Amino acid sequence: MKKIPLLICFILCLSSCNIKTEKEQAFYTETKTSFFDLRHENWVENTWIRNPENLKIIHESFKKYGYDKLEKLIFTYNNEFLIRDIYIKRNLNHLLDSLELTYKTPKSQTLYYKKFWARRQAENNAPIVFEIIKEINQQRLTNKPISYNQAFVNDTLVDLLKIELDTINLSPKKTTHKFNSLKQYGFHQSAYNLLYERTEYQHLNLNRGKLKASLTEVATPSAAWLTDNSK
Repeated sequence: MKKIPLLICFILCLSSCNIKTEKEQAFYTETKTSFFDLRHENWVENTWIRNPENLKIIHESFKKYGYDKLEKLIFTYNNEFLIRDIYIKRNLNHLLDSLELTYKTPKSQTLYYKKFWARRQAENNAPIVFEIIKEINQQRLTNKPISYNQAFVNDTLVDLLKIELDTINLSPKKTTHKFNSLKQYGFHQSAYNLLYERTEYQHLNLNRGKLKASLTEVATPSAAWLTDNSK
């Protein structure tokens, strides 16, 4: 499958060895942000993302990070595409173009687009969804970054995207900075996972024991934003 930018797939729905040696893993505190459930919930069933204000926040945050850099999250092949566990049997480029064209021309809508926009109208988020589609199509046409409105940006989300997806030219210094950022935001389980459960960092010479000792333990496990990809 060929990679392309993430675009608005969140709306359309919306092996290696492990270096840790401890026999019993401890658990660490993990902040639950307003958008946290997007990480683990079924996007089709998630209600938070359907709120127009939340869609605006996600879109402006994605624009600040860069839609082009989110290409790792979606795969396309001919007339179908896949993101996470969501499969859509349509050409993504054609779908985005058609969604923009049919928003203000109900008479030209086929059944698929009628149903799509009817659902958006029922959720009271059709205007923001159209705005997002229009801006993304503009970015695809010009191949230039889209300007963002900082007032709607969630900088925590932007930083989490940087921590997870910016993995070129990693070094102990950069990785320690990522670790400290996660800890500062309260994502201690994610910080632990960065040290011990992420393949992209396992070759680095880090003082893992000292860093781990600075994390806050809890009695019971909870889901982490930065998940284990080492198994």
